[in-house]
Amino acid sequence: MSIAYGAADGDSAKPSRVSVLIGPDGKVAASYEVVDKAEHANEVLADIDRLS
Repeated sequence: MSIAYGAADGDSAKPSRVSVLIGPDGKVAASYEVVDKAEHANEVLADIDRLS
């Protein structure tokens, strides 16, 4: 799954720390590679509001 969504490549034993927001259509709507723990939830919620 992590390879399919671009969080890891085929040569990696483990995926990188990436959050991915999947839209209603099943496609990646947003990807968060650098996560600020204090703001991450607010950022994701804002993107969900933007998608609705």
